[in-house]
Amino acid sequence: MNLKLLKFVVIFMGIIIIFGVLSLGVAIYYKFKNLTNNTNEKTLLITSPKQMQYLKHKITSDQIFISYENAEKIIIKIFNINNGKFTKQIEILK
Repeated sequence: MNLKLLKFVVIFMGIIIIFGVLSLGVAIYYKFKNLTNNTNEKTLLITSPKQMQYLKHKITSDQIFISYENAEKIIIKIFNINNGKFTKQIEILK
């Protein structure tokens, strides 16, 4: 076998190994960076409607139902737990 060809193959494989190790290191860094961001607790801040009393709440796997009441009606607000966004409001007249 030609010695120049053997040197070229060895150097080429070395470059491929270095490139692979660097890309693996970068991928692991980004995975751990995203992992630490996902463990932060998120707070869902919910304010009660004006002149309404808190009645009760119910939590399912991905939604929270919060009930408020006053003399005229009952309001049920539904929030998505995963993203913290308001989903729906149901009003029940007394």
